[in-house]
Amino acid sequence: MEEDSTANGETGSSSDSQADRLPGWGFLGDPTAKPVFGPKLNDAGEPVAEWPNISEPGPDMGDYPNSAFTLPKGRSYLEFSPFSYAAADSQNPSGYATPILLRYGLTDDVEIRLFGNGLTAVGGPSASTGFSPLVIDTKIHLWNDRREWLIPAVSLEAYVQTDWGSSQFDGGIQPSVNLNFDLPITKKTNLEWSMGFTGSQQAININTKSVFIPRYNYLVPGIHRQIDLAFEEFGLQWAIEHQVTERFQVFLHGFHNRAAFPGQGQGEMVGTGLFWRISPRLMGFGSVNTGLTDNVPPLSTQIGFAMAL
Repeated sequence: MEEDSTANGETGSSSDSQADRLPGWGFLGDPTAKPVFGPKLNDAGEPVAEWPNISEPGPDMGDYPNSAFTLPKGRSYLEFSPFSYAAADSQNPSGYATPILLRYGLTDDVEIRLFGNGLTAVGGPSASTGFSPLVIDTKIHLWNDRREWLIPAVSLEAYVQTDWGSSQFDGGIQPSVNLNFDLPITKKTNLEWSMGFTGSQQAININTKSVFIPRYNYLVPGIHRQIDLAFEEFGLQWAIEHQVTERFQVFLHGFHNRAAFPGQGQGEMVGTGLFWRISPRLMGFGSVNTGLTDNVPPLSTQIGFAMAL
C-alpha cells in the first residue's frame, strides 16, 4: 500500500556522523542522537512540523506494504484510488474497486484509520455491484530506523474488518495484526515491508474442488461455497522505493499470500509503479501488476492520489 520516507528524498535515518554510536544510546537519551521514539526529525535535528506535507510521512496507498511512520498529532490524510481494476483469474471474475483510506494522527506515534475497497463491482455471468465492508484500523509507531546498524523503523498495525457493507461482499468480522518496517538502503533508496496474520473467509469451488480465498469476499452463486469464516492467513508485502527526482519516486513491489488491503485474493503478485508529488498537499500514484499464481489476477492496475488535509 506507500509512502514514507523516500517520498521526499529523506530516509529518516541517523546522520553518518553518528555511525560510531551504539543503537541503545537513542533509548538512553543521548542528547546528540536522534530519538528512537517520537516523530521523525529533519537534518537539523528538529521535528518536521511544516504542513501541509504529503511527502512526510507519505501515503500508505500506492505500493503494497504500509510504512512504519505515522502522521503528526492532529494531522490527516485522504488517500483514494478512483480506478482499481483486476482481471479474472482461475477462481474470481474481473473486478473494479475504489479503495479509500482516511488517516488521523491521534498523537505523533498513534494513528487512527478507516479504510475499505469502497464501491466494488465484479463481472462475469453473476455480475454484482455494491460496497465493500469498512475496516477500522490503528497504527502505532514503535521506533525510528538506525541505518548504520541495519535496524529498520517499525510500527504495529491492527485492524478489524467489519460487516458494514453490501451483503454479497461480506466476509465476516475479521481481525488482523501486522508489523510494518522501513529500512533506508541509501539516502534515496528505501526497503519497505509489512507482515502479519489476517482472518479471512475461505471458500471452495464445488466444480473443481479448489480451496481459495475469494477476491472482495465475493462468492459466485452456484459455483463457490464458504467452508471457513475464521481462516488465519500469513501475508507479506514488500517494496523497493527509489527517489528519482524531488517530485518522482519509482518502486518495485509485490506480495506473498495477500495485499495489505483485504479482499485481494491469495497468491503471489509483483509489479511496478510510481509516486508523483504534484504539490506539498497532493501526490498521485499508480501501478501495474501481474499475478504469478492462478488465484490472483494476471493483470491489475491502480491509479489514485493522496491529499494532506
